[in-house]
Amino acid sequence: MLIRRSNLMISATDAKSIQSAWQHDADAITLDLQDGIPRSIIETARDSLGQSIAHAGRGAADVFVRVNAEFLYSDIQAAVWPGLSGIVLPGVDSARLVAEADEYLAEFERRRGVAVGAVEITLSVETAAGVWNIRDIIAASPRVKQVGIDEAALAANLGIVQNTALDPFVYARGRLCIEATAAGVQPVAVVDPTGRVPDDLPYDDKFQTATDARNLGFKGLVCLNPNWISVVNAAFTPTESLVDYYRQVRDVFAQALAAGTAAAPFAGRMIDVPVDERAKDVLALSEACAARDAEKQAAVSDATLGQK
Repeated sequence: MLIRRSNLMISATDAKSIQSAWQHDADAITLDLQDGIPRSIIETARDSLGQSIAHAGRGAADVFVRVNAEFLYSDIQAAVWPGLSGIVLPGVDSARLVAEADEYLAEFERRRGVAVGAVEITLSVETAAGVWNIRDIIAASPRVKQVGIDEAALAANLGIVQNTALDPFVYARGRLCIEATAAGVQPVAVVDPTGRVPDDLPYDDKFQTATDARNLGFKGLVCLNPNWISVVNAAFTPTESLVDYYRQVRDVFAQALAAGTAAAPFAGRMIDVPVDERAKDVLALSEACAARDAEKQAAVSDATLGQK
């Protein structure tokens, strides 16, 4: 089960943030080669990617590189090294760009001694055409494991100004979540797509924001600030009370089956096959989250000892 609740986005030129990124408990870290990097220094950023990937991954986070669609070959050449989990591919509006990225990734996996097919692709949809073609785009490569919408870019493509009073992307998010989930791909959202949420937002408000995204069908959030990571991880992890409830559900249903019936009353509702299946999913997710957290904690402990 893929557990990638939080994904911390960092500029590939921000050496200080890259050095400390492994300490923030993110499930994934994305080194951004695209946003805000002048062309005059992009070559320097590419040259340091191998080392940056190693640093960012010290806490067992999955490490990604967001590439530029217009410099796809050069960025992939710079990004594919052992330790890279995948690339974030922006501006996808057709299957063609995904197939092109797949081809380049395979070339450099062979060159760098990485298993062919190991590097994932996370899609970033930025246009109306991308939303409309989402089914074909997702199916363009088996490397595609996650997909999201860059809402600021989509707003620009549609010629609209985002505001908090009117949400123009209900359909786009809904379509993304349905198509992705049906294809076995995880839909992901951005914590602050409008760039207007204050950094000092209270914990409960952050938790509600993350919970709302989860209840829309998203499986994780891209975080632009480290102070969102712990709350996002918590919001996308089943609570102890929920786990306890579904453990009881499984026990009650097992007893009902043993008694020769496929339904039984429990806590004010009838427990039947669909409820039991939901219980299985929640318990499996809880176990997977616990295993992922233990993996990160062990890696952070080892990395911390290595610094002493």
